[in-house]
Amino acid sequence: MDQEKIGKFIAECRKEKGLTQVQLAEKLGTTDKSISKWENGVCLPDSSQYEPLCNILNITINELFAGQKISNNDYKSIADKNLLKLLKNNLYESSDKSISFKEFDNTLNRISEAIVLLNKFKTKEEAVDYMVKETKLSKKECSDAYDFYKKLGKKVSEE
Repeated sequence: MDQEKIGKFIAECRKEKGLTQVQLAEKLGTTDKSISKWENGVCLPDSSQYEPLCNILNITINELFAGQKISNNDYKSIADKNLLKLLKNNLYESSDKSISFKEFDNTLNRISEAIVLLNKFKTKEEAVDYMVKETKLSKKECSDAYDFYKKLGKKVSEE
C-alpha cells in the first residue's frame, strides 16, 4: 500500500467534507497529530479506525487503500489488489520484521509460485525429479521441500 497516496487521499476527502484535522480527530476519538501523520504518509490509521474513517469521509475501504475514488468498472480489479496488499501487510506486521516489506512480499510471491508450480505435477515423484534437476539439491531435500509446500498450500486453502 502506498501510505503517501493514501494520506493525500485522506486529506483531500477531509477537506472536501469541510473538516479540519482537529474536527476529524474528534469524530474518530484520536488526536490531530495522528491525522497529520496519516495525511503525511508517516503511518496508516489503526485498523479499528478504517470503518469509522471511511464512513465519515463517505468512501469505501477499497478506495481508502487505493488512495483514490474507484469507478464501478475498476472496482473488482482494484479491490482484489488492495485486499491482497492488506493481507500481506497484516502478515508482515505480525512477523519479526527482520526483513523489509519488499523482501517479505517477494517471498510470499515466490511461495505462491512454488505451490502453483508443484500442483501442476501429477505425482510427487515427477515434482521432486523436476526440483532436483532445476535446483541441483538432493532428492531428500527436494522431497522435504515438496512436502512443506504442499502442506503450506493445503493450510492456506483450508483457511
